[in-house]
Amino acid sequence: MRSRGYPLQYILGDQPFGDLEILCRRGVLIPRPETESYTYQAAKLVREIALDRKDASKPPNKARPLRVIDLCTGTGCIPLLLHASLAPHFQQLEITGVDISPTALSLAQENLEHNLQLGQLASSASTDIRFHRADVLGNGNDNSVPSIESILKTQFPNFGALDTLPPDQESGCDLLISNPPYISQTEFRNGTTARSVRRFEPKLALVPPYSCSGIEDCMPEDIFYHRILTLAFKLKAKLTVLECGDSSQANRVVALHKRLASAESGKSSAEVWPSREKDLAENGFHVTDGSRSVIIQTLQ
Repeated sequence: MRSRGYPLQYILGDQPFGDLEILCRRGVLIPRPETESYTYQAAKLVREIALDRKDASKPPNKARPLRVIDLCTGTGCIPLLLHASLAPHFQQLEITGVDISPTALSLAQENLEHNLQLGQLASSASTDIRFHRADVLGNGNDNSVPSIESILKTQFPNFGALDTLPPDQESGCDLLISNPPYISQTEFRNGTTARSVRRFEPKLALVPPYSCSGIEDCMPEDIFYHRILTLAFKLKAKLTVLECGDSSQANRVVALHKRLASAESGKSSAEVWPSREKDLAENGFHVTDGSRSVIIQTLQ
């Protein structure tokens, strides 16, 4: 099987992700080391923001749970690692993973239970983490799959009224994070994408659907970012972390954020991470190519 390029993670059945053991199965995207790095960085920033900028020496005192949304959750690796990283610092956590694939959601729940049994997650993870099926790109016209708005309304009761809240009003969303499909149809076909990825990993998790393209000033492979940024503004998310395919795409997402932010009343900043050679080297990234993340922070 390996001679045909079949992924080793599917053969062995698991992949390390931080201290977690993430079960892997055909039909669900295999977690990458870069995603692990972005998840750790997101957890670090959440702690710093909660401690009022950069003082991580003592635990925060929050009256409400710290709320996290992970869109396109796949194996559930991001919610699980975030819980492992944040549970020692926060008494209350509400982490929601969302995916359109029932196969992915089933595996995500299995990974939650598996790592609880291994003792890699605090027992509170069994109630702190929830997985839901929803269509991130859909408009709710497909009755067979809930819209992402319907899920967000259950997590944030005033979601529909957030547009009318003052800029400094808390929405309750501390982190919106996503590793969405971001490969173009062309790059998927022309050999840019590794052969084993094309043949054996789910295209649904790699390439945005043609049917949802056509957004003005947005390349087809960037449509998930347009949608997620729109949701981030509606949620007034304190922190948004988006994995991108490379630095060029990350820079497009920063520009997209700038365009969308110009119509919003609040202020936020966006940056590509890692960008400095020091951060690239310390986190195992290539200097000139490879994936990047875009980190967006609401300015108080």
